[in-house]
Order: sequence, then structure tokens, then C-alpha cells
Amino acid sequence: MAEKEKKPAEKEKPADKGSAAGGHDDKGHAPAKKGGIVAMLTKLPVLLGGVMVIEAAVLFGAFKMLGGSPEPAAAAELHTEEGGKGEGGGKDDGGKTGGSKMSKVELPVIEMRAPNKLSGRTFLYDVSIFVVVKSEHAEKTKADLEGRKAMIGDRIRTIISRTDPEKLNGEKEPGLETFRRQVKFQLEEILGPDLIEEVLVPRCIPFKAEF
Repeated sequence: MAEKEKKPAEKEKPADKGSAAGGHDDKGHAPAKKGGIVAMLTKLPVLLGGVMVIEAAVLFGAFKMLGGSPEPAAAAELHTEEGGKGEGGGKDDGGKTGGSKMSKVELPVIEMRAPNKLSGRTFLYDVSIFVVVKSEHAEKTKADLEGRKAMIGDRIRTIISRTDPEKLNGEKEPGLETFRRQVKFQLEEILGPDLIEEVLVPRCIPFKAEF
């Protein structure tokens, strides 16, 4: 035949379904899956959270080791002067334990009447005097007051006779400060220094003397 028969046109091969669908490329290699990237992005917050938790635990342990646990504060013992017991105070056993060492007692000194003539008229002052001492000195002080009663009465009579009547009747000194101070001085001369805590004068009443 002069002319070769033309071969029928080859039918185009249908595209590989796998390639069209993205399953394989021309060389037959499978492309990377998109699902792997999505999974990695999903797990990233979880990994970051775990790292933060570990960091927090390490920092907490370091602060605890450096700072240490707080030590409980020791409660201070307080004692009252009058009651013999405070917060944490001991029993009142005659001055042998902490609370009762600071307790105080009142002891009677004298009750008497003494004259005063400084105003030009004679007044009799009816007085009652007590002293405050620590309980540990109470017995000795009481015995000394009884044994020196005459001398104490003489000194107090002298004080009353020489004191301005306006200071004794409360016009100038409602608290009888001068009289208390002079009595305390005389009692310390008789009984001893640093023994009397305070002088109390619950009664000091002037009466006109009639002769």
C-alpha cells in the first residue's frame, strides 16, 4: 500500500483516579496528609499547658525551700498587778509563782483625830490612813505597823498640825497630795525605804473643836 494506514488515534488514557483525587503524584509518591498538621496544631496547647504546670511546680518547690515554713509565735505571758493572774499567769500561792508576785495588798495604818490651829481656830481632823504594799512584804509590814503604832501616830499628828487647813479640807488639794506625800515620807523613815507603794486616805474630815 502506498500510504500506510493511519493508526487510529490512541485514546487518551483516563486520568488516574488516585492522582486526580490527590492520592498519588505522577511519580507514584503519596503526598503528605493534611490531617497530620491539624493534629499537631491541636496538641500544641496541651503541650504548652503541661510545660507551664511543670514550671509552676518547680517555682513553688524553690520558694518553699528558700522561705521555709513560718514558725508559730510564742505567746507572751502577761500578769496583772491586782488580780494575781493574767493571761498565762500562775496560781496565787503567796507570791511563789509569776502572777502573784505582782499582787498588792492594803494594810490599815491608823485611825485618829489630830488638831490644827493654823487658821486661828481649832479644828480636829478625823483621819483614816492605809498603805499599799506588795503581798510579799505584807506580813512584815503589818507587824512593823503594829509595833510602831505610837511613833506613827505621833508623826501623823505633827503633820496635821503643821499643814495648811485648805490643803487638808480639800479646798486647794482635793486629792490631799501634800498630806499623802508627807505621811509616806514619815512611814518610810520608820518602816524602811522602797516598801510603801501608795498612801490611801479614805477619810479626812475637819470638826470644829469646842472647849
